Amino acid sequence: MIVKSPAPAIRFRDVRYLVAEGETMLDALLRQGAEVAHSCRKGSCHTCVLRCDEGEIHHDKAIDAAILDSGHILPCVARASGDVRLSPPELDRLSIAADIVSRRELGGGIFEIGIAPLKEMAFFGGQHLQIVRADGLSRSYSLASLPGEDFFFVVHVRCFDGGTMSQWLCVDAEIGARVRLFAPQGDCHYRAEMAQRPLLLLATGSGAGAMAAVARDALASGHRTPIALYHGVRFDDELYLHDALTTLAQRHPNFSYVPCVSGALGDQILSGGAFAGRVTSSAFAAGRDLAEAEVFLCGSPAMVEDARCLAVGAGAARSRIHADPFEGSGFAPPRDAEKISDILADEELWDALGRGPGLTRILDAFYLRVYADERLSPFFHDLPRDQIVAKQYAFLADLFSGARNYFGMNPFNAHHWMVISDDLFDHREALFEQTLRDHGLPEPMIRRWEALHERFRAEIVKPVARGMVMRGEEQPLRLHEVDHLDIDTVCDGCGSEIPAGRPSRYQHRLGTLHCSACAGISASD
Repeated sequence: MIVKSPAPAIRFRDVRYLVAEGETMLDALLRQGAEVAHSCRKGSCHTCVLRCDEGEIHHDKAIDAAILDSGHILPCVARASGDVRLSPPELDRLSIAADIVSRRELGGGIFEIGIAPLKEMAFFGGQHLQIVRADGLSRSYSLASLPGEDFFFVVHVRCFDGGTMSQWLCVDAEIGARVRLFAPQGDCHYRAEMAQRPLLLLATGSGAGAMAAVARDALASGHRTPIALYHGVRFDDELYLHDALTTLAQRHPNFSYVPCVSGALGDQILSGGAFAGRVTSSAFAAGRDLAEAEVFLCGSPAMVEDARCLAVGAGAARSRIHADPFEGSGFAPPRDAEKISDILADEELWDALGRGPGLTRILDAFYLRVYADERLSPFFHDLPRDQIVAKQYAFLADLFSGARNYFGMNPFNAHHWMVISDDLFDHREALFEQTLRDHGLPEPMIRRWEALHERFRAEIVKPVARGMVMRGEEQPLRLHEVDHLDIDTVCDGCGSEIPAGRPSRYQHRLGTLHCSACAGISASD
């Protein structure tokens, strides 16, 4: 007789959570209603870090030794080997003390801030560095410095009126002021495997510093294929690295620099060959093919969003698009309705799909893959596949045909409860792209279709679940709640009886009810 080992349990904030087979610790906590901060869900951002007080865990990927040495874990990529006890992180043990050692104005309201950590920290130019002030206020800034060339971290910061951290860093902080740093993160940096690929770098505002660091790193590494850096600003006096980048272009024949000014051009900049218009309009000129390119994006979220769509439409692989948008505090309202109204019908694609039947075949094949996929299938638990196919068909058919008869939910509301990372979005799109190729769709049509999906990344990817938006107002989020019913009922998970008066967890999004055992709640609650 084989006795099955009991499922591991997590004790966090005096609540016990059961871990299902194959689940990460973060997934187990979120599934059962735990309040845990998280973002990337792939071990990069460190938002979900927790302290491990008892028990053994292993991570799915290599983790910064400083995190492990301090007794912390990243639950998004951690799995329990048995029962564990977790607690909130001790941030002082995770961060490194550092001093502000220099400050100078570069022009256009942008300052160069030098920060020296009291302990060596590995980094790459273009990554982002989280800076924490003594009062706990923190912001992330992209690195404009390179290891081996600079003695300390260098960040470029635009000084905003009323900007709590930027005003302090650029004006109020004394040289020598103490801050704390979290280890640099992100994949927006040069790597040796990129040596044979052309590099396309787009920046707005102070993002030029990080993109210049990526270019300098590539050139120092002997990169021989073309490197093109486009810097977009509103007014020409904001081109604060114009002279430095012009000089770099003169020294390296394979490096080109294009300043892009969307507002008025000054005579000096205009004579130097600046592009009059948005940076994306210049960088993604007609006919550009990015199938072999590495694309780097750093700056305003709007630019990054537009550039992603254009890059995918030009054939860039999502795995070779490296983005670092400057996110502000709070959440931006969804713009999917506005985007949908701007999308033109694609009669050529609609004809290639037989004006409907081909779309059905592709969606049927795609969702067969989705429902069998370990990462995506949990989002569709207990939802009939034909129902999902029908909804997706109605949305896409309306866009391709231009009929504008669709009355279902737009992408944000349809996914409002789903916590989806950029990595998971890319995983979904890789499956979809393969499905399109399996059905023999021509490459130009695949690119257009994938670029259409990319337009809605900002409405679908998010670090936390959100409420639906109705008539412009975001509603309170109701994902689940513990309730005590007055009648006997049956658990949708294990099928056992839930006696009247016993606690159960009701999932509002799916309309499912789970007993205390399946929901991970105490039977006495």
